[in-house]
Amino acid sequence: MSSDQDEFSELRNEVREAIDSEYLYNEKRTTQKEELVQQGNITKAVLVERGSKESFDVAMKEGLDQSQIYVGIFGNRYSAITVKEYLTARSQGLPLLIYYFAEPPRTASGLRTKTVQFLNKEVKPHVIIRGNYNKVMFRRREDLIDQILVDISRTMVDLVRESVSVRRLLLQEAPDALLGAILRSKQTVF
Repeated sequence: MSSDQDEFSELRNEVREAIDSEYLYNEKRTTQKEELVQQGNITKAVLVERGSKESFDVAMKEGLDQSQIYVGIFGNRYSAITVKEYLTARSQGLPLLIYYFAEPPRTASGLRTKTVQFLNKEVKPHVIIRGNYNKVMFRRREDLIDQILVDISRTMVDLVRESVSVRRLLLQEAPDALLGAILRSKQTVF
């Protein structure tokens, strides 16, 4: 997940906590959560934090390599870091959930900021920009967070459907020996 790190530092943590509590565990199951994290069988929010340029590039690459969905939140301030993360995630083929949110709430239409210019030129031709881009959809951070959780859930379902379709296609033509090996495997192929 990415957003301008200064402008949205609290929002980033709120979104991460909402994702963690929604998808990872409830407080009674922290031991089970740790086991699932070690096995890689859960959804978690990966926040790439700012550091030196070199360490940030490494952290960004590692964070995006661990990700199945990219969430980018753009606002008033232009952030070269967020732009770089977005472009890298797009080049890696990650599903992209992009939001525009500003406090106080307003739309991006008519604004001539560097952020809006970037969104219009680089993002809008490729991805739907959610949030307050064309009209004010969210007045409160909590509403934005709720929508992000809904969109992540919807995208995860789409990814599962896509994976099942690809698996079916591959298995239709697979030799019996390969099929048996896949079915005996304890880890999923996809």
